[in-house]
Amino acid sequence: MAWLGALLGLGLCSLAAQETQQPGTELSNAARVEFHPDPNPPTETHRVHQPVHQYINVQDPMGGGRQKIERKMNPFLAYTHLGTDFGFIGAGEGGLGWEVGTVCVSMPPGYWGGMWLSLAGLGDDRDLTLDFRACYPAQIKAKYQPQIVGLELAARGKGVIKVEIKSVHQEILWFRNIEIDSHDLRTSPVPLNPVEIGNAKFLNWVAEPGTDACLNSVNFVVKTPDVPYDEYVFLSSYAKLARCYSPKTGLARDRAHVPAGSFDNIPATGLYALGTALAAQLGMVDKVYALETLHRIQEVVEKLPKASGLLPHFTHQLDDGVNVILPGTEFSVVDTSIYYHAMLLAAQILEDKLLVNAVTQAVHRIALGDLMDSAGYIRQGLREDGTTPLPGVWRDWGGETALTLAMAAMTDQPPQLRMDPSGKIHDGTGFIAEVQSMFYPDFDSPRPDAVTGQNWLRIRQALLQKQKDYFPMFWPGSKAAEMGLYGLSAGEAYHGAGYAVGGANLPNQTLLHPHYVLMAGALAANPNEVHDLFRRMEDDHLFPPWGLVENVTKDLNTYLPMQGALNAGFECIGAYHLLAKHRGSKNEVYEASRANSDTRKAAAVFYPLETSAFAAGSSEGSPLSPR
Repeated sequence: MAWLGALLGLGLCSLAAQETQQPGTELSNAARVEFHPDPNPPTETHRVHQPVHQYINVQDPMGGGRQKIERKMNPFLAYTHLGTDFGFIGAGEGGLGWEVGTVCVSMPPGYWGGMWLSLAGLGDDRDLTLDFRACYPAQIKAKYQPQIVGLELAARGKGVIKVEIKSVHQEILWFRNIEIDSHDLRTSPVPLNPVEIGNAKFLNWVAEPGTDACLNSVNFVVKTPDVPYDEYVFLSSYAKLARCYSPKTGLARDRAHVPAGSFDNIPATGLYALGTALAAQLGMVDKVYALETLHRIQEVVEKLPKASGLLPHFTHQLDDGVNVILPGTEFSVVDTSIYYHAMLLAAQILEDKLLVNAVTQAVHRIALGDLMDSAGYIRQGLREDGTTPLPGVWRDWGGETALTLAMAAMTDQPPQLRMDPSGKIHDGTGFIAEVQSMFYPDFDSPRPDAVTGQNWLRIRQALLQKQKDYFPMFWPGSKAAEMGLYGLSAGEAYHGAGYAVGGANLPNQTLLHPHYVLMAGALAANPNEVHDLFRRMEDDHLFPPWGLVENVTKDLNTYLPMQGALNAGFECIGAYHLLAKHRGSKNEVYEASRANSDTRKAAAVFYPLETSAFAAGSSEGSPLSPR
């Protein structure tokens, strides 16, 4: 994320006008519905669709007809909706083509062809299988495990599609021949017995000889565990993040569908540690597993190459098992801050003093002196050579800069800390307003901060309302407006082709990143409204059991099912804050933040009066400058 500070954008309008509103006026009438926390919400179980593979095209077929296999082009995403891989099978592979939104098969007599889909990890990951009886990662306790109870095949045409579920050894655990005989797209539902199927590795669909049909999707029907819905939202987000983590490497893959060790994400690894600590406190995973995982992660991270104490943003594992910085990436200040904040609070939550001390010492050793520019701002990091500074600096007002200053305040030699005082979120990009509040309760204070003199709570609330108003105002006939969906943030671009940064201050925005809904969830005056939105999203496959989609277009006609670790981490921690507010319960993250002396030292930079333990020390020799 080191590049975000350098991005430029044109704002439709400034937040300044909203910042002058009287307290409370930034909230809609709907948000003012009286809310009473429910410490014991009712449990519920329901059935929801989980797409295994929906044939969303990256590239539309040429000429309006079927695109021929001879073009040697694969127009589909390179992964399934489960974060796994797939491939083509059968002697009749040459009879496969595609139209928009479908894969088409035309099998002459004597030939068959289709696709194999891995159900857990990559096809070559023989140690990873999907348990139909308990389909979330294995560390999650039985009480919180969903079951796969059905399968749906959506197709049109004429012929027979054979669906097989196989073991890792290619043994058939279940199969069904599904008759296709319709000019229109029809869905064929089939019940599944999860106990009889057990652990599976592959799902194959095969067009039998003589079949001429087009498939739209293969979906599972999942029965959710009997838990309160606020827990289910957190559980689903945690399970999504957990699928990105590899116990073999001790790191989180940047995306669930890439091989472990090929492209690992260090800040997301820290968020997985924090999510696991919270899952343990909620009783979803065993505390022993959580502690072992935290120690495994920190052991790996301690051995990573560092530059001025900074961690790499991304790493790659060599054949001898040594982790190195991923070529072409950087040693990142803000990503180092996210990792250490998350790991420090995770260790504090689990009361592991040795781990708290190890993380604290690593932060203390970070040396930012050579990373200060001539104006007194902290540079965004160092290039992969570990010595060349990145050109950008952390100056923009927002959460990323706040986390940079917070980490700097914890080091043994904190520099003078500066930040733009404007109170303007760059482009109105959602996550920038919320990332600091993943770790600190202090930014919920109505008091202006000591660094910029801005009211963070009011600005965050104003941006949330602006996000909610964007699609009803600029795209009133869109599905997003009708649903009440919002999320102008940053993440993968349309169909995953690059990276996109959106925001409520930009015109003509059509792509939403719904992780912002959870990151800002605890700002809602009535958390039930967020849960109601998630139920509507379930109906449109935007919140399946495998977690939120990465992005979706304004009319909900195309979405990206990629399971990315960093946004999964933001979603997981955001879901926890939403749960705590919904129940009015102790917020373990915030209690840990209040209890840790180093995070209190960092918070005192912004809110010295609220952090009385350090108020006296901050009045003299304070490492901050208001401008």
